[in-house]
Amino acid sequence: CAENVDQGISMLREMRPDVVIMDIRMPGKSGIQGLRELRQVDKQTAVVMLTGFGALETAQEALRLGANDYINKPFDTSEMMDIVDRFARQSRVERRRARVVKELQEMNSRLMEDVANKDHLATLGQSSAEFAHDLRNPLMIVRGYVDLLNEQLEEARVMIGGECGEVSNYLTII
Repeated sequence: CAENVDQGISMLREMRPDVVIMDIRMPGKSGIQGLRELRQVDKQTAVVMLTGFGALETAQEALRLGANDYINKPFDTSEMMDIVDRFARQSRVERRRARVVKELQEMNSRLMEDVANKDHLATLGQSSAEFAHDLRNPLMIVRGYVDLLNEQLEEARVMIGGECGEVSNYLTII
């Protein structure tokens, strides 16, 4: 129980109840002002507004601001217990849903980062493959000419009947 709106908002921040039952007429700030502040702090807590001075405009404003129900005083205790039970369950489900949505959003963010990293790595791999291909083509041409030089050197060695010294070794290394 809170004596006024400010105390109630303070308690709300500490305890995070499933249901708040708030009177429209309260000392200091009205219940409607309290409802506005409450919704800024917590959107999942169910709020049941009470009044002994029921006016359609007040009920409409309370519902527009996020109240879950609006009950005139005096109220039936068993009806109030049923309402509190129903909205408590609803609040817990809503909190679980919000927690799951947040977890899914975090997982989605991590997955998007992973995909971006993998895309970067895939692009890098593709670039590396293109670079290797571009490098391999001229090297194959050079190797072909080195093989031709080796054959011509072998033919020249046979024709002159001697050795070609280090030139044969150099071509083999190349």
